Amino acid sequence: MNRKDVTADLSEKVAKKLRRQFAIVAQEVWVDPDHRVDFVAFSPGSGGRNAALEHGKFVFVEVKSCMADFKSGHGLTFLGDENWLVCPRDLAHELYDERLLPFGVQVYCPDNGGALRLTYDLRMQAAKSLREDSTLCLLWAMLMDSYSRWRTTWDVFNETGESYDL
Repeated sequence: MNRKDVTADLSEKVAKKLRRQFAIVAQEVWVDPDHRVDFVAFSPGSGGRNAALEHGKFVFVEVKSCMADFKSGHGLTFLGDENWLVCPRDLAHELYDERLLPFGVQVYCPDNGGALRLTYDLRMQAAKSLREDSTLCLLWAMLMDSYSRWRTTWDVFNETGESYDL
């Protein structure tokens, strides 16, 4: 497969995994004028509606198909509560061997069946998050400054789970 096909395949796997695990998922999100993230996912925390949203978790995901893509200077924005690098297994091993894996990142690679599996875990144990932006800023970016977005559950917006016609 060429670089474009590998990126498309990995992106499809990421979208599938995120949509199963998170309430809101957006693709190609501009988090500030200089930084775009391949995927941003949000899951509310616990407590009442306001507390759940304010204490929610943002996951930033960057997809890299090859070393040239990784070293391109584009798309290594890891400023979420969790940060994932998704790449082919051989690239992950090469990045690990060359000590190029970004600090604070979890690396996911497809297994033989095609499912994304955690391959390397470089999360910072002492620090909870690398996030700089507020919940409001990131949710706004996901909704307004992204190529596409998916709402996977109404529960984020409605504690009773009732549906609204928009």
